Amino acid sequence: MKNFIIKISVFFILFISGSFYPQDINLAETGVLSQKSYTELSEAYNLQINDSVESINYANAYLEKAKNDNDVIKQADGYYMIAEISEKSKALLYADSIIRLTIDKENIKYPAEAHIFKARLLGAQGRYRKSMEELVIANSHANKNGNIDQQYRIKYFIGLLKNNLGEYKETLDIFKSIEKYYKNKFEDDNHKNRYNYIKSIYALGNAYNDNKNYDSAYYQNRRGIGLSLKSEDSILYPNFLLSSGVTHYYTKQYQSAIDSIIKFKNIYGNDNNISKIYFTTSDLYLGKIYSEQNKIDKSIDYLKKVDSATFAQKNFFPNLRSAYEILIKSYKQKGDIEKQLYYIDRLLKFDSISGKEFKHLYKKINEEYSTPNLIHKKQEIIDSLKKNNKSKIVVLIILSSVSLVLILILVWNNRKKRTYKKRFLDLLHQSSNAIPKEINPPLTIDKKELKEDKKDIIDIGISDIIVSDILKNLEEFEENQGFLNSNITINELSKEFKTNSKYLSKVINAHKNKGFSSYINDLRVDFVIKKLKSNSKFRKYTIKAIANEIGFNTTEAFSKSFYKSTGIYPSFFLKQLEKELKDHEI
Repeated sequence: MKNFIIKISVFFILFISGSFYPQDINLAETGVLSQKSYTELSEAYNLQINDSVESINYANAYLEKAKNDNDVIKQADGYYMIAEISEKSKALLYADSIIRLTIDKENIKYPAEAHIFKARLLGAQGRYRKSMEELVIANSHANKNGNIDQQYRIKYFIGLLKNNLGEYKETLDIFKSIEKYYKNKFEDDNHKNRYNYIKSIYALGNAYNDNKNYDSAYYQNRRGIGLSLKSEDSILYPNFLLSSGVTHYYTKQYQSAIDSIIKFKNIYGNDNNISKIYFTTSDLYLGKIYSEQNKIDKSIDYLKKVDSATFAQKNFFPNLRSAYEILIKSYKQKGDIEKQLYYIDRLLKFDSISGKEFKHLYKKINEEYSTPNLIHKKQEIIDSLKKNNKSKIVVLIILSSVSLVLILILVWNNRKKRTYKKRFLDLLHQSSNAIPKEINPPLTIDKKELKEDKKDIIDIGISDIIVSDILKNLEEFEENQGFLNSNITINELSKEFKTNSKYLSKVINAHKNKGFSSYINDLRVDFVIKKLKSNSKFRKYTIKAIANEIGFNTTEAFSKSFYKSTGIYPSFFLKQLEKELKDHEI
């Protein structure tokens, strides 16, 4: 019954997409071709992959053969072949069909392959959150089925997403490991994995560019170009030209940068199979180069293309922001107030949209175009317009409205900063050096509590003797700083106390007013606050090093626990602490 429902679901999805097949086909030819072997059909399909008319016949013949053989995995292969040569909307439907068809199959390839395919399509559409969701699901299947190759392909796509989010250091580490993996495959398999290896070199070179390590970027680009030119179809050669152009730009070799980028554009021309973001990137850097050379009109021409492509394709990557900064600056130099206003508004809209997908972006916004400065620039322009052109009252009203919104944002940010500062001062000036009560309950009970009469022990259905013994053990545990052990678990601690985890959990919940994880994390936070106050060397550690030192396995877990306990983040606390100590010479 379950298999019947799956087949009906697949049929329905394919039906609403218009047809079982994305294009008109010769059914007679399909019937003849389906007599061939799967290998023959697959090889013929790959040879004709750039000719959709020919390749669709082989893909449909493959699918027809799989249906006749009642082979679900081969059917998934057939749908995948069709999806690869279909338009994006239908390709997503075929991917969903594959997932429904193979969701209950213990197969090393599916359904992970379909989720990876969906992630790639969604990423190309700028739907990065959805793309990441698909990659997470794919990774779960790939790990479960032990498909290492899929794991690295997923890692590659996650690296691209992280790069688009501006997480450049993490991206570099990811692509280093990917390049190493494909290099080993390339050397072990007699150069059969050339494409993936060259692609990993290209990604690594870009990562070095983003991390401003231009010597390494240049080296990787030269390696990639050498390998590419040795391959039959010069794999990714134009892409390496673009990456080299970016490296030349950052090293101020402007003419070499122009030559490389123009060569890239000439080779790819109007190839619709190439991601449009590459052309947008090439226009961005040509605009930057001509701006550096003070060729303002040429720079504007290329950067206006970036603006059009950004909003048309809805790809609001952080690195494209600089196009608007240069356009605003260029039109200011030209004295064109209307255009300056227009691109300031475009920049604000860019920030608003990209902020939803790329929250981290606001941490790295160029100082010149931070929100306060944008408000100031707008006010200057408004004053100028009032003096020179009263007829543009509509523009003034719009600008004033935008300014009001931005001021409200500033007020909110300032209020938030004041709240954080107050919480910090509360932590700093606690005579007991403990976390403020209004933020979180006390981390430990008073020692006198252990000496109280048994009537003070909360009745939790456990012998008072056992509860008292556990409380004494917890006191020793806290004094010995056992909570700094990163591998501590309730099971391990209960064994150490010679009790069971159920009893220990009940005692902690009743007497500490929190669960085991919160209890451990709050002890760590209390400890780190005291140590940061008293230990100057410890204050020089990075947040990651501090987290590891007190038992947290990740920086994120430490930051969340610190915020939960104190109402501020550790980075803010540390920064304010250094400032306070310096100002007061404590």
